[in-house]
Amino acid sequence: MYRTAAPVPETTRRSRLVRSPLGVARVVHRKFDGGDRRIDDEFSQRHFADLTKGYGVAVRPEVLVAGTTFTAMAQDLVAELDLGDDLVDLAMVAHSTPDLDCRLSAATYLSEELTNGPLVFALSDSGTCAPFTALELAGDYARRHGYRRALVLVLDQSTLPYEIDGTAPAGNAGVAILLEDDGSLSVGHEIGVRSADLPGAVDAALGSLLGPDSAATVVVGAGIDPELVRHSGPVLVAEPGYPCTAAWSLLAAHGVDADPVVLIDHDPSTGDLGYCVVGGP
Repeated sequence: MYRTAAPVPETTRRSRLVRSPLGVARVVHRKFDGGDRRIDDEFSQRHFADLTKGYGVAVRPEVLVAGTTFTAMAQDLVAELDLGDDLVDLAMVAHSTPDLDCRLSAATYLSEELTNGPLVFALSDSGTCAPFTALELAGDYARRHGYRRALVLVLDQSTLPYEIDGTAPAGNAGVAILLEDDGSLSVGHEIGVRSADLPGAVDAALGSLLGPDSAATVVVGAGIDPELVRHSGPVLVAEPGYPCTAAWSLLAAHGVDADPVVLIDHDPSTGDLGYCVVGGP
């Protein structure tokens, strides 16, 4: 059994850029259709009713029909990644929206599919910055235990059987990020970044990642107004509606063997600002 202590909550905002011992080796991205996993059975209806009744939130019976689970997405992403004989020391499932069916677990699936028995767990409650948190954690585990390869699955699913504040995701999508002990990856994370502080925080983040004359590609998530990015090189804007996966889908399309790519995103609901640079010296 892996044992760890509870984290100490941070009460002040601080900028932290960490060079990871793992670099991004491969990235694959897929969108998924509505799926065929039914959640209109008696157990699921009772589950969603119990889940929502204490929060004044209404169940949406019109969507209690079928959808795509994280497990189904994980199966397709792992197959497309085609790990072959590559052994994975650590695997994480990062998401902001909940899974569709509580009776299935993508993390459990990975613990069985990855036959060498790696450490596997899910990561949530970081909003749209969950992928950055996952990359940072992967580096921490690799540094502590000498891990050489890690897998991060970033997942969005749009079938939400209850009312939510804001807009539900536009569709189902997943990104698989394979990390290996070569290449270059630096990850930063700030907490408590208010919208009013965002222009200065974005400037500081890009300044920590890029030189003044860098021509690197910058990818901004939906939480960042591209007008805030003062950069002379290419700036790519992620598609709205896919809170966790959109920015990383652009990295998959760009590739990781070309020039350095910077990714940056902000979640206004949590105040998290995540940023990283993939590749480069």
